[in-house]
Amino acid sequence: MKGLFRLAAAQVSGLTPPVLATLRAQEGNITQPDGTVVPQYVEVLLPIMVQPAPSEDLAQVAGLNQSTDTRVVYLPAELKGIDRAHQFGGDLLMFEGSEWLVTGQPETWGGGQWSKLLVTRQCPPACPL
Repeated sequence: MKGLFRLAAAQVSGLTPPVLATLRAQEGNITQPDGTVVPQYVEVLLPIMVQPAPSEDLAQVAGLNQSTDTRVVYLPAELKGIDRAHQFGGDLLMFEGSEWLVTGQPETWGGGQWSKLLVTRQCPPACPL
């Protein structure tokens, strides 16, 4: 099955070339002496394919301000979007000179080998990361 995903990615890359992104996967939090909670991340460099988010994907995200800068990202991994009820999420992708928050994962394939993610820009290109 993994070969099928590689084959599909190779075919699509002519239309949507992959870009390298840094995944900052949240690995919990540390509470500082002053009570401030600081998220801890593990960073991984990986290829992603980025596309504009169509309206049907945006409609799946309840309460999303549709004027935000949102993209669809395909990547060879399984991530979770923000889920405050289960206290996980907060994974970030760094690409296009910006920080993008994973806000949803509408689809996965191959037992978590590939994911379709919705990401929302957190920091414009001009801000320091």
